[in-house]
Amino acid sequence: MTAGFDFIQSYRDLDGGASRDIVEARHKSFQKLSAAIDEMKQIYDLCRLAYQIEPFPSRPWFEDAVREFDPHFVAGKDKVDAGRIAALLLRQRMTSSGSYSPLAILATSYCGRRHSADGDVLTTQANDAFLAAVRNHRVSGGTKVWSAPKLKAITAEVDAVNSHNPVPGNVAKAAFDANMASTEAAIKALSEGVRAPMESARGDIVRLAEEVDMLWWCIGDWHELLDKPRTETTAGLKMVVSGIELGAMVRQLPGPYGAHGILRRISGAEADSKSSLRAALRSLSQEDARRLSKDVPEAFRPMFPVHTAVQFVAQHGDAWEPEFVKSVPDIAAAKMSPFELGIQAFRERALLGHGGIV
Repeated sequence: MTAGFDFIQSYRDLDGGASRDIVEARHKSFQKLSAAIDEMKQIYDLCRLAYQIEPFPSRPWFEDAVREFDPHFVAGKDKVDAGRIAALLLRQRMTSSGSYSPLAILATSYCGRRHSADGDVLTTQANDAFLAAVRNHRVSGGTKVWSAPKLKAITAEVDAVNSHNPVPGNVAKAAFDANMASTEAAIKALSEGVRAPMESARGDIVRLAEEVDMLWWCIGDWHELLDKPRTETTAGLKMVVSGIELGAMVRQLPGPYGAHGILRRISGAEADSKSSLRAALRSLSQEDARRLSKDVPEAFRPMFPVHTAVQFVAQHGDAWEPEFVKSVPDIAAAKMSPFELGIQAFRERALLGHGGIV
């Protein structure tokens, strides 16, 4: 997993004063941690560390790997260094084809309102990786046309059959056995050759289905989850609900980039005006919140602030804000444009559907 990513240089760029021993210890920890990441919840743990979201629950899988090579390391005290290691692990992870990391990172960054421990290089690279992923997702790379493989020649066996009269049973059997083996090998090769074009075609079909569904949804001017027209919803809430509904249409990550254009079109002239999540949800009724709500486990709430807020409205009605502030104190009052609220809601719902939490 670490091939192609220069951890030592990247770490020195972040901490030029680190001793050779510390750099070497961090490098060994990085290699061990990189090999150990096999669950999406570990990616969310790294996001929480990289963006310095407190409090950070105990995560032995991370801290033990660092302490193995630096016994003095304590994640709760060495927060900046822990954040750097996490950010570099995520940056390395983004180089993997099909990684969900960029979308998780962008959702955690809350449209740039949170800052990563590596000077926001992580956020910038996640944006670039996300754009590259959706471009590859949108346009097929041109699949090679497969050709049927030639059957393996069995000339020697056939000659042996022809040279014996009467035909000895063992020779005939060898000929037919060779023929079957050759045929089986050819069929297997044909199957392998067809697999890639079929998977590519399926991906294109799913992508087109997503985009068509979203376009018809946009034309319809209707909040399907709330069962009311979008035009009857306040500006901020309209964008939150629209982002959730579009995110629910995603069938495969990262989802079509066209969703961003649809959200900007829906936001209209108010796209870049200033608002906040708390202001947007003040017009959301408890009944409507229950229609939108997805259960977000407590440990993951800082990475999904929009859905955390909706969940609290569904649970507490008008008294939701104090609980929300407790869960995400760092960005509870952050100013956001209606368009950004829609993008954040879209990213979160897509991840909730396909990112390994619910």
